[in-house]
Amino acid sequence: MRRLSKLLTLVLRHRPELMGIRLDEFGFSDVDVGELARRISRLRGFEWVTAGDIEMVVMRDPRGRFEIKGGRIRATYGHSVPVLPPGDPLEDPPPVLYHGTTRRALSKILREGIKPMRRRFVHLSATPEVAVEVGRRHGSDVVVLGVDAQGLVRRGMRVWRGSDLIYLTEWVPPELIRSLGEGGDLVK
Repeated sequence: MRRLSKLLTLVLRHRPELMGIRLDEFGFSDVDVGELARRISRLRGFEWVTAGDIEMVVMRDPRGRFEIKGGRIRATYGHSVPVLPPGDPLEDPPPVLYHGTTRRALSKILREGIKPMRRRFVHLSATPEVAVEVGRRHGSDVVVLGVDAQGLVRRGMRVWRGSDLIYLTEWVPPELIRSLGEGGDLVK
């Protein structure tokens, strides 16, 4: 199931053409889950995949990476392909959101802010713990940045809820980075 989740992430965030699908403006696949499962099951090592397996990945994902509506699936965040974020921008986001990164990226972030890099949006986490988990994908020297999310909105910047644990924005200016910490322990 982990391999299936990684494949869905690749296809629905970055490379839909691998499965011969297209994504609409909100990132939903142009084929239903059953057809996507049939296409995936043609791949060596994925012959076992059914629509039920895809639905199980969606239901069990702790960060809400995927969503199924009307029989079609999408990744809710993390895209490098051009899609719109889910839902309307929030008028009242949580006061502080968190971003996990590595120590080697810290000085550049403090100078230039948090940028989406190869993604469409900056990912902010609801908790420092999730930020640490996200940051560890890039190395073990994790630094957690606190972001004044309400300050983003006051400045006219948009914040969306990607899932229960992940929020999205286009950029975080350095002056809205509020606190630093290592390994998830925030320094106020």
